Amino acid sequence: MKLYAKYLFQKTSLAFAAIIGVLILLIWFSRAIGFVKYVTENGVALSKFFYLFVLILPWLLLFITPVSLLAAILLIFNRMSSSNEITILKNSGLTKLQICRPIILLATILSIFCFAISFYLMPYANKELRLSRINIKNNYTSLSFAPQTFETMKNLTIYARDRDEKNQLFGILIHDKRNPNYSLTITAQSGRILVEDKSALLYMENGTVQKFNYQSHESEILNFDSYVFNLTENNKSDSSLRWKTGELYLSELLNPSEDLEKSELEKYRVEINQRFTYPLLPIAFALISMAMVMSGQFSRHGNLTNTLVAILASAAFLVLTIASYNLIALSPYFIPLPYLNFLLFLVLSLKMLEPKK
Repeated sequence: MKLYAKYLFQKTSLAFAAIIGVLILLIWFSRAIGFVKYVTENGVALSKFFYLFVLILPWLLLFITPVSLLAAILLIFNRMSSSNEITILKNSGLTKLQICRPIILLATILSIFCFAISFYLMPYANKELRLSRINIKNNYTSLSFAPQTFETMKNLTIYARDRDEKNQLFGILIHDKRNPNYSLTITAQSGRILVEDKSALLYMENGTVQKFNYQSHESEILNFDSYVFNLTENNKSDSSLRWKTGELYLSELLNPSEDLEKSELEKYRVEINQRFTYPLLPIAFALISMAMVMSGQFSRHGNLTNTLVAILASAAFLVLTIASYNLIALSPYFIPLPYLNFLLFLVLSLKMLEPKK
């Protein structure tokens, strides 16, 4: 790679990494704020929710990667324009297309990465995300009970006389009717809820366990110094879940079940084409932005007009792409539209970057 190309590639890559990093942090922090109270009050490990944020990342990257690349290109090329670096490169005999080649290489690498996300990482993460949310919903969302209040959770009643700031419970009473053969009544002086291996466990000290058998109508009482009670319901089979289109691998989308309704098949058709066209956004945004920014005269005061045109042209490409998805849902005859839209902007952008004869 030539010196100028290496310089442009590194500068744009660093700007891209900084912008996408900031966007990810902003989105994570905005989501995390709503979970802080939930985590502290329910005893659920913070790592569980951090894992959820990690699972959101592939879907997030698929959409913010082209936007971050667009912003990085506009930032770097405007800086180079104001410092006359673009003018120097052009005066050295380089064409617009030659100057833009390292950026096209970067956009191609990011598109390949987005294809990997679209075909594998995103459906895998979406499936894991849904399973984790179901697990939390079934097992943890009701664990934040108020002191001196009887809380009922699916045939499980819990009472605590008091609760301190460290999530320690005092004066515990539990009545468990989840088993069809017997019931359990547990009392304890103190206890604490912890989450381990997808199970919510109540560690109790100094209490009694009374077991009542429904068939024999006999009771058994056991005194304990320490006792661990599983608050979690038995895990349900994942096979009963009906996966959404965004949670399916491409092979699953291409081979749908025969019992799918027409509306579901339409969603499958749209999702398949989104998987192929969304990863092309980095290339499209890169070419559109460079074609617009490299047009016209360069000035020390920047190139604001061409920057705005680049943003508007990129927005127009995105709007047309999204509109084509809506048409694909109506009829398979519209499937070529997003690809034609990409080719149209690709050809126009390359045409603008070609040297004038």
